[in-house]
Amino acid sequence: MVTREELFVFWNGTKEELALTDLNVALQEEPDLSGREFLTYRLTMDSYQGRRIRAWYSVPKDPPPGRKLPAILAVPGYGGQKSIPTQLVLDGFAVLTLYPRGQGESCLEWELDSGTKLTYQITDRHEYYYRGAYMDCLRGLDFLQSREEVDSARLGMWSRSQGGGLTLATAALDSRLLAAVAEEPFLCNYPVSIDITTSPYSELSDYAGRHPEQRGQMLETLAYFDCLNLAGDIRCPTLVNIGMLDETCPYRTVMPVFESIPGPKALYVYPGLAHSPCTDFNAHALDWLRRYLRG
Repeated sequence: MVTREELFVFWNGTKEELALTDLNVALQEEPDLSGREFLTYRLTMDSYQGRRIRAWYSVPKDPPPGRKLPAILAVPGYGGQKSIPTQLVLDGFAVLTLYPRGQGESCLEWELDSGTKLTYQITDRHEYYYRGAYMDCLRGLDFLQSREEVDSARLGMWSRSQGGGLTLATAALDSRLLAAVAEEPFLCNYPVSIDITTSPYSELSDYAGRHPEQRGQMLETLAYFDCLNLAGDIRCPTLVNIGMLDETCPYRTVMPVFESIPGPKALYVYPGLAHSPCTDFNAHALDWLRRYLRG
């Protein structure tokens, strides 16, 4: 439905637009979110089309002398909330817990004026919600790259569900990611997921049911944001998991995306896992990031 050339033109133009906006960073230490071994700062900055977004930036208090820190970008699931992944900070990573526009902390700057994230301006790829959300993730990498304490050659990303989909999209759109962990990824295989009736993909099927005349245009828009179409540009080592009991991000949506990744990759499939965190996978994910980002 969409060619690689069309994807390149659309996303290259979008990234060029993002580059026109300065970071305009404001940082403020947050003692209540800091710990004995790390500091956390409230971050606000400007992103795509000048939209201001928020994040938490956490760094170890005592980094290794003479060495810059590897860094991880973390983003929320579809509910929009995410706790700071303090285990990563304690393990020696700088961590940016970023909330894309209209999600979590960033709702204090801007909220959707209609619809849901999946359906907002869904018949116009130029205004569709995830165009800005994908660029907010790239803006997170811009911030990490700007920090003196961060080694900009050792940037990674690990997030779950919607965050897993955002991880795959970011890895496809930005070669600065050296390693990616996409846990139970969402935003995948829209020709299939548009008919899924479990939340939140059901927002698509419900919308298509109310507006059947728009189904073709919906799929045309979604094609530009589908991790299935973007995955061919993922070159960094990428770790993915699937729960076979997961009806939120089911196997049939994730597996074709994983198969389309040309770079180094690994997959863990859990027969008894529904859509929930997995202690075993967390251990593998941490090992993956250590392996590729520690240098």
